[in-house]
Amino acid sequence: MKPRVLIVDDSWSMRQTLRLLLAPDFDCALAENGMSALEQARQSPPDIIVSDVNMDGMDGYELCRRVRAEPALQKVPFVFISGHAPRPGMPEDGDAYLIKPVQPSLLIARLHEMLQPRSLAVAQA
Repeated sequence: MKPRVLIVDDSWSMRQTLRLLLAPDFDCALAENGMSALEQARQSPPDIIVSDVNMDGMDGYELCRRVRAEPALQKVPFVFISGHAPRPGMPEDGDAYLIKPVQPSLLIARLHEMLQPRSLAVAQA
């Protein structure tokens, strides 16, 4: 069974691009904003979340904070993908921050790495 990734981006083309890229290795769910992503995650917790940072309404940082506040979701790995570097002084609760354009092979490898059990990941390091 493929791991489930929730892709959150307000750009339709970016959601579709990530879905096409990740579909061979992951079961992909899509959300166009932070609120719908949070609702989807509550209803069907993903194995990992990949989110844009800059979105109208709830941005990726706020989505991450809210995910971390949910007991059932707080351990779900959270990856930011943005066209901009992280904002100085902005607290980042995510597990990774990748800057667009990200190489597909790097993204896929990073997601797989993050899904490995901690003991296995440490043993292989």
